[in-house]
Amino acid sequence: MERPEVDLNLSILFPLLGHSKKVHTQEKYVEKIEEFERKCEKSLMETLGKLDIQGTVKTDPYSLPHTDEVVVTLKGESYLSGPYEFHRVARQIVKKLLEENVYKVRFYMFINVLPMGLLGKVEYKFRYYIHN
Repeated sequence: MERPEVDLNLSILFPLLGHSKKVHTQEKYVEKIEEFERKCEKSLMETLGKLDIQGTVKTDPYSLPHTDEVVVTLKGESYLSGPYEFHRVARQIVKKLLEENVYKVRFYMFINVLPMGLLGKVEYKFRYYIHN
């Protein structure tokens, strides 16, 4: 899955890449954003498990043929780590799954940092396939 290149000078990247611009590269960005996606998936699986919803992720998550998705966008703010607070996204995902009476789901997270104004925004895509 292709990721759009991101402006490495965006302030919103500091919580992800650190403040030293010497190490800011597109490869490092992709590595860190994929690591963050795996952390979000793990957190979401734990949350779903507490609600008796069986959530699984494939070894190669991007190969999952998803049938639906939930998109949540968190805008950059003066508190730079704010858009990376996954619990704000997880609430909306869980709400959607409960509304649809889903109790078994395969999913993956696809996250991108997008330019917008001075700070940017973080777009979370929860792509999933419902098991019967």
